[in-house]
Amino acid sequence: MGVKIAGQIEKVNGRELSYTEFAERYLAKNQPVVLTGLMDDWNACKDWVSSNGQPDLHFFSTHFGKSTVQVADCGAREFTDQKRIEMSVVEFVNHWLQVSSENIVGNDNSVLYLKDWHFVKEYPEYLAYRTPLFFSDDWLNLYLDNYRMHDDPDTYQGNNDICCSDYRFVYMGAKGSWTPLHADVFRSYSWSANVCGKKKWFFLPPLQCSLLFDRNMKNSVYNIFDDISETKFPDFKKAIWLECIQEQNEIIFVPSGWYHQVHNLEDTISINHNWFNAYNLSWVWDLLVRDYKEAREYIEDIKDICDDFEGLCQRNLAANTGMNFNDFFIFISRFSLANVVELYYLHGESNLESSISHWSAVVQHFALNLAYLREIALKMKSECGMQGNLGILDLRECLNDPKFLKLCTGLGRIYAVIHGQENWRCDMKKVLMADFEQCGSHVCSPDDLVKLIDYAISKLSGNCTEKNTLLSVLYDAQPH
Repeated sequence: MGVKIAGQIEKVNGRELSYTEFAERYLAKNQPVVLTGLMDDWNACKDWVSSNGQPDLHFFSTHFGKSTVQVADCGAREFTDQKRIEMSVVEFVNHWLQVSSENIVGNDNSVLYLKDWHFVKEYPEYLAYRTPLFFSDDWLNLYLDNYRMHDDPDTYQGNNDICCSDYRFVYMGAKGSWTPLHADVFRSYSWSANVCGKKKWFFLPPLQCSLLFDRNMKNSVYNIFDDISETKFPDFKKAIWLECIQEQNEIIFVPSGWYHQVHNLEDTISINHNWFNAYNLSWVWDLLVRDYKEAREYIEDIKDICDDFEGLCQRNLAANTGMNFNDFFIFISRFSLANVVELYYLHGESNLESSISHWSAVVQHFALNLAYLREIALKMKSECGMQGNLGILDLRECLNDPKFLKLCTGLGRIYAVIHGQENWRCDMKKVLMADFEQCGSHVCSPDDLVKLIDYAISKLSGNCTEKNTLLSVLYDAQPH
C-alpha cells in the first residue's frame, strides 16, 4: 500500500529569521520547518566528518570508543520499537566498517543504528555544537540538569531511557538505517541537525493521527511502507503525508504530536534534542491524562482489592510515560516560581531605570510563560481527581535551594540571550519570601498555583507606575 504525499516541509534560511518570527510561525502554530545556515561554526561538523563528507568513524573510535551506547537493530521489531542492544562505540564502529567492507547495503538485517547517545552528559567538556537560539528556550533539559523528573525509587530505573538524565542525543547510522513511525516522548518538540548524510522524513499532522491506529485506538502502524492490513487499520489509507529530504548541515524542527518516520538515505550522523516550554506544555499534560486513563483502565479489575489504587495508577503512569501527575505538577510549580522570580528582578531593574520599556520584550516573554502555566494549572484543577494535593512545593525551601537558583539563573540567561539583554543576575529571593508569606508558603494543588501566579502578578502590578502594567501584560498574553 503506497502513501499519499501532499507536499513538502518548508525550508528557511535561519540567519534571516528572528526568534520572534520563529516563535510566531512555528512554535505557536506547531508547524515543522527545515532551517539552514545555523551549523557553520560547530566543532562536530569539522571533527566528525571526513574530507569526503562521510562520517569519520575513526575519530569516534579514538576519542569516544569506550562509551557504552544503545544500538537499534533495524531489522528486528520489539513491541512498538526496534530491538535495542548495548555495545561500545568501538564495537558499533567495527560492525559498521565490516558491513560496509562486505558491500551489504540496504539489508535491514545487517543495519545497526546508534540512537539516544547522551553525548553532552558524557562529554561536557567537548563542545561539539551550540544549541541554536530558536531552540534555546528548553525547559525540559534545563530542569533535568538540576532535578530528576521522577524520584520514586520504586519506578525509577537508571538505565531506562525514558527516565533519563537529559534529552540531548547523538544518532549514527549507515545508509538504510531508519526509525519507525512515532510521535516524540512527552509529545515534546524536537530538533534534529544533520552533521553529515541525508535523511528522508515523512510527517503526518496531529489532526490526522487517529488514522494510524487500529479500531480500538490502542495500536498504531509501525512502518508506513509495510503491507498495512485494511482490516486492522481501516483508515490508514486516508492519511495524507508531508515529506522532506534533509541535507547535510540542515536542521529540522519537529512540532508536538506530529507522527513521523525517518530513513537515512546515506551514512548519517545527527544531533537531536527533545524539549518543551510554555508553548507546548498543554501537549505534555494532554498525553499524561490520556496515558493515565489507559493505565487506570488496564488495572480497573483490582481496584476493590487494592489499598492504594490511585497510587498504583500514578506509579504505572510514571513507569510508562516517564512522569506522573505529581512530577508534572512539581515541574510547572517550579517553573512558575522561576518566572515570577525573574519578573521580580525585572521589576526592580525597571524601577532603577525609571521605565519598564527597556525590558519590555523579556517581560512579555515571562508574562506569556505565566499565562500558559496558569492555563495548565486551571486544566489540572478541572480534571477529575485533581482537586486535592498533588505535591508540596515549599516556597522558602525552594528559594534557598541552590538547584532552584541555578534553574532561575539558567532561565534568565536564556531570555537575556534571546532578547539581546546583558548583565543578567538574580538576587530577589529575600524580597520574594517576604511577599509570598502573605499568600501562603506552600503550593500543594493547582488551585494554590493559580493563586500564587495571580498574587505575584497583582503585587507587581500594584507597584508598577507604568500604564502597561505587568497584570495587563499577563492577561493580554493569555492563550486563546
